[in-house]
Amino acid sequence: MQTVMSKRALTLLLLCAILALPTLAQGRKNVRINEVMVQQDSTGGNGWIEFYNSSYSTNAVEKMFITTLSRDEVSSHIKAVTDTSKMKPNKVLIEWCKERPMDIYEIPRGDERNTKIAPRTHFVMEADGDIKAGTFHLPFTLKPGQDNYVALYDVNGDLVDDVTIPASLQPGETYAVKAEGSLPTVLDDNIPVDSIWTVKDGKTLETAITKGNFNIREVNENIEAFHVKDPHGFWIALLAMSVVFSALALLYICFKLFGKFASRNLQAENKQQASAPVATPAAAVTAPSGDLDGEKMAAICFALYQHLNAHDNESGVLTLTPREGTAWSIKPGLMRELPVIKK
Repeated sequence: MQTVMSKRALTLLLLCAILALPTLAQGRKNVRINEVMVQQDSTGGNGWIEFYNSSYSTNAVEKMFITTLSRDEVSSHIKAVTDTSKMKPNKVLIEWCKERPMDIYEIPRGDERNTKIAPRTHFVMEADGDIKAGTFHLPFTLKPGQDNYVALYDVNGDLVDDVTIPASLQPGETYAVKAEGSLPTVLDDNIPVDSIWTVKDGKTLETAITKGNFNIREVNENIEAFHVKDPHGFWIALLAMSVVFSALALLYICFKLFGKFASRNLQAENKQQASAPVATPAAAVTAPSGDLDGEKMAAICFALYQHLNAHDNESGVLTLTPREGTAWSIKPGLMRELPVIKK
């Protein structure tokens, strides 16, 4: 029975883990490109790329990929390799990082303290071409005076976000997402770029540039979209109730299946025990009939008497015999006697 309970607990744990995987994968989709600087001033200076965690939960960005390779080039390479070797897309990108280390970068594993991005916060990757400087340094640089493409891929090889920085961007300017709600929740090539992105020159408060703390979108895009499509909240209430009752129905089905599985195993064990051969008890040994003669009876009784009365009866009185002296009264008796040496 304990084995059956262990199997049920393990199955339930695996089921919960499988159901939680889509939630974890969806969290990384909320990490978006927020602002890009190609050149800091007219004399030079490395560019940087700012990312933003738009969700309300902490996201670990380790093992995500950042690249300047085009979307078509990455997708065609992944398709070509997976068709021939059956390799998973994330493994393809990992191998590509070794083959083309200057074009694609995997955010290092193991730096969990720095790669866990808090809700509604930013992190900046320096495009200085020096990955030896740390986790947040990219192996490539952005080229001024030409279009620069930057893409962010998830750990499973899915495209999360990308942007093309125009060649017209001047030194000291950034290409940034417009404030509050302009970033789409999903990638859509049909949305005009001008409605999402704008150029910041830092000359006014509205166009200020503050690396790592800019364009904080306090408005939740999902909530605003629901407010427009469902102003009275009927659909969101129906959706919430459907999720709750669906979860309860799923739990009922799971426990029902576990109960049937356990009862079936219990019945099988009972049948196995019932079909096992039962050992017949040994026949009781019957005492021989007939009476013993008088001499044997007398010998047995005498032996029992001797065994039960082996000692004399004691009076229970202690007799003390006085001595002439004790160790306290005879002091020489306390001294150690030395052996007598005969000459």
